Amino acid sequence: MSMPNNILIVEQEPLIAYCIENALNHVFKSSFRTRLATSYDQAHSVIATLNKVNLVFLNMDLSSTHEKFQVINKIINALKNKSPNVKFLVMTSFKDNYKTISIVKTFNPESILLKSDIAFADLTCAIESVISGEPFYSKTILRLFRSRMTSDITLDRTDHQILHYLSKGIRTKDLPELVFLSNSGVERRKRNLKIIFDVEQKNDRFLIEQARLKGFV
Repeated sequence: MSMPNNILIVEQEPLIAYCIENALNHVFKSSFRTRLATSYDQAHSVIATLNKVNLVFLNMDLSSTHEKFQVINKIINALKNKSPNVKFLVMTSFKDNYKTISIVKTFNPESILLKSDIAFADLTCAIESVISGEPFYSKTILRLFRSRMTSDITLDRTDHQILHYLSKGIRTKDLPELVFLSNSGVERRKRNLKIIFDVEQKNDRFLIEQARLKGFV
């Protein structure tokens, strides 16, 4: 990737946006133009005014609605339609392996940065890696991926969803309408998951602890 000259930052926190601009100034010696959007709606408006975008910093956490991924997907598609070679550095506060894997599978960004990991050195390394054609993941994201890769456990999407919802405090009786199973189907899945993760206790907390240790939550 050549040195970018049009950069879009989608971020609502002024301090993080300021750190990104400082990191860009540190990495790039040539001139470049940045545009800032503090919401997904504003991002759409900014994109409409741009002819080309080289690099995008995209905060995944600006909306808590269940339509968030669809909204972000529209933003990414709009950018790729204008600039097929655009590169994305995604920022998130998720420490959830299920959501992080979903981000990778859905959007395939060049970089994922956990907000609590972000420091000036991480930002500059991420920028330098991406423009050199190399992916960059912050340390906690890498740890999540590694724990997942070193496990020989294979779960399907429904098992992942059950673990995810249980980790968020959703009660078992409320799971059927979320994972589209009967009550008995959910209980059967949970029993199987406890066997897989070698959990003997009835309390779901122990199941979630083991799933988290192995990178599945």
